[in-house]
Amino acid sequence: MSADFDEAELALLLVDPALWSEPSQGLADLVVAAVVAEVVAAAAAASAPAKAPVVDLHQWRNRRWLAPAGAAIGGAAAAALLTVALTPRHDDGAVSSAANPALIASLALTGTGLATGVQGSADVSVVPSGVQIRIRAPGLPRREGDEFYEGWLKSCDSTRLVPIGTFHELADATGWAGVSIDKHPIVTITRESVAGPKDVAQGSSGEVVLSGKLAPCP
Repeated sequence: MSADFDEAELALLLVDPALWSEPSQGLADLVVAAVVAEVVAAAAAASAPAKAPVVDLHQWRNRRWLAPAGAAIGGAAAAALLTVALTPRHDDGAVSSAANPALIASLALTGTGLATGVQGSADVSVVPSGVQIRIRAPGLPRREGDEFYEGWLKSCDSTRLVPIGTFHELADATGWAGVSIDKHPIVTITRESVAGPKDVAQGSSGEVVLSGKLAPCP
């Protein structure tokens, strides 16, 4: 126990009738919100790994509603803290989200005969909504109007192809997919043109300018 909060002081606090008064309506929700806010703030701090905040009992001793309220909300607060603790995190402790995704892999992108000498990279991250693929491949000419680049995830046997987005250029572009990258480890970028909704050209043109693999294919 802290030196600033000894047993005698605790005894006086426990016999105070005000300590055991009935909490006001809605107090439990306010306390849960405050606890969760402190945990999230601590987790988001970039300067240190995320950890539960340390509460100074001396600081809280005059907030005498806290003890009875804690009895009423203990289960809810524990559930909220567990949810935050189990959220995927970066190495720096930040909570994984769409704005702050958890990087799981990086791969090199190599230009084909349609983009000789062009090199790039792709960072693959996972968030609750799906897979994020951030592409950096400067050197490709910009495409405008009805012409664009399109990104794809492809299976090793080339029987499954999933679009991840269309782009004017690839110096800094972000694509998204809602499939397993384990089953679609190949990343390709093709040259495409606008087509009608039922046109076969809605599929890949086959004009691959960049490609790379998350893992070797068998």
